Amino acid sequence: MDKVDLIPGGSTLNSCRATDFILKQKGLCCYYGCIGKDKFGDVLEKTLVDLGINVNFHKDEEAPTGTCACIIVKNERTLCANLAAALKYPISHLEDNINNLNNAKLIYSSSFFITSNYDALLKVAKHARKLTLHLLSTYLLYF
Repeated sequence: MDKVDLIPGGSTLNSCRATDFILKQKGLCCYYGCIGKDKFGDVLEKTLVDLGINVNFHKDEEAPTGTCACIIVKNERTLCANLAAALKYPISHLEDNINNLNNAKLIYSSSFFITSNYDALLKVAKHARKLTLHLLSTYLLYF
């Protein structure tokens, strides 16, 4: 193996990072999610804060921070994700922090919330001025 990089990501988080980069303005995005109380969670949070992204994480006591292995060979890639704590996002965290979303012009969410916390997604949808969902996998269309 030539090189290993640890890059905080996930499609929605990558979209936050790209938005700030393209618009050349830090702090436009706020990212909600669930991480574990572990090294990967610490690295993720520190990296995002250093990039100027507002983070609002619930820190799960038991589940580890989600990770994804990406193997790239020439122009081909494959991913293997362990969503872990990302599947444990509690609606109570959203309820405690929902006022932070009052001034949001747009809320962009991964459609994986359909399966991991449907109630939280509905609550956000009712609160949002505009909500967009990224349909990440075809199986999500069946919910």
